[in-house]
Amino acid sequence: MISTAGWNRSPLEHYSKGLKVLDIGFQNTAVCESRITHIDGNLGKIQFRQYSLDYLLEHHDFIEVAYLLIWGHLPSCAETQNFEGELFKQSNPPGIVIDVVRNFPRGTPNFLIIVAGLSAWAAYSADHIPIHAGENIYLGSPDAVDSGIIRTMSALSVVIALTSYHQQGKQFRSPDARNSFVGNQLLMMGIVNSETGKPELWTERQLNKLWIIYADHEMTNSTAAFLHVTSTLADPISGCMTSLLSGSGPLHAGAIDLAYRSFQQIGSKENVAKLIADVKAKKQRLFGYGHRIYKTVDPRIYHLRKMMDDLAGRAASNPLLSIAMEIDRIASQDTYFTSRNLKANADLYGCFVFSALGFEPEIITATAAMARSSGVMAHWREAMSDRPNIWRPQQVFTGVVL
Repeated sequence: MISTAGWNRSPLEHYSKGLKVLDIGFQNTAVCESRITHIDGNLGKIQFRQYSLDYLLEHHDFIEVAYLLIWGHLPSCAETQNFEGELFKQSNPPGIVIDVVRNFPRGTPNFLIIVAGLSAWAAYSADHIPIHAGENIYLGSPDAVDSGIIRTMSALSVVIALTSYHQQGKQFRSPDARNSFVGNQLLMMGIVNSETGKPELWTERQLNKLWIIYADHEMTNSTAAFLHVTSTLADPISGCMTSLLSGSGPLHAGAIDLAYRSFQQIGSKENVAKLIADVKAKKQRLFGYGHRIYKTVDPRIYHLRKMMDDLAGRAASNPLLSIAMEIDRIASQDTYFTSRNLKANADLYGCFVFSALGFEPEIITATAAMARSSGVMAHWREAMSDRPNIWRPQQVFTGVVL
C-alpha cells in the first residue's frame, strides 16, 4: 500500500496520509545506513568494515575484531591492551547481581536469569540510566557511549558465567587480569585444564575464531530490537536485555538450542529420512537449514566445518553430530530444498563446536550472544553519533473505522 499526502502538508497529514509501505516483517525495509557489516547473500560473503571474515579469522583475535567493529579500525597493541584492561576493570559483579542470580531455581531458562542479573547490574549503577539521571546521557556523547559499551560487554560476560555456574551448582570463579577477555570467559565458566586450573591456549584460540564468526550479522532481529529500544535514548544494558530476549526466540538465536534439541529427539541418523519427509509435508520444522539472507551456502558454515575438523575427536565423539551430518547430506541432494535455495546455516553445526570446546548445551545460545554483543555495540555507537530518530513504525488498520 503506497499513498501520499502531497507536499506542503502539516505533520499530522503526513503521518495519517503520507507515504506508507506495508512490508510485513520488514523483509524489504532498510531502517538505517551503516558502515559496519556487509553481507552478500547471493555470493555468500561477509565483510566486517573493510575486511573479509576470512581474513579476520586468519589473522586476528576476537578482541581485535570487536574493536574493529566498534571503533572502525583494527587496534594497535596498546589499544588492544587498554580495551581488555577496561573490560577487566568492569568485571567485578556487584553483590546484588550474585544474589539475584542465585535466587532463581536452577532449572529456570537461562535467558531469564541473565536478563534479571543484567537488570540488577544496571540498578547498581543507576546513574547511567537516562530516565534516572533526568537527562540524555549517550546521544552525541562518544565518551559516555564508549563507557557504556565497556560496562555492558563486561556485565554480560560475567552474568552469563554466573548463570552457567549457578545452573550447574558450582562456585563462580572471578576473572584474572593476566588473561585475555576470551580467556577469562573460559576461566569464569570453568572450561579449564584440570591440572593447572587455567584455560588451555588451544581452546582459547578456537573460541576466538568461533566468536569472530558470530561477532555480527548485520541488522538481525536482536540487533534491531536493541536499536529500537535505544532509539528512545535508553541505556545500553536495557537495550542488551531486550536484545537477549529477542534472541531467545526459536526463530532467531534460540534456533541454535532448538537445533541441538531436535537432534536429541531424532535419536539416530536412521531416523533422519522420516524427519525430512515430515518437513516436506509441513508436519515439522527443520532447524539449522535455510536462511532469509542467503541464497547460497552460509559462509559461516565453511569455517564451522573447518573448526570441527580441527576439533577432530572432540566433535566426533558427540553422537548427535552424525544426525546433523545426515540431515545436511540428504537435504543438500533433495530437490525440495535445492529448488528453494535452502542450505545449511550456522545453527546446524555451531552448537557442536561450542559443545566440543566444553560449553554445556543449555548455555550455548547465550555464549553466542556474548560474541554478538560486539556487533550490537558497534551498531549502537553508530546510532548514537547520528541525529535522534525514535523508531516508530506504522501499521495498516484493517478493522472497521467508526
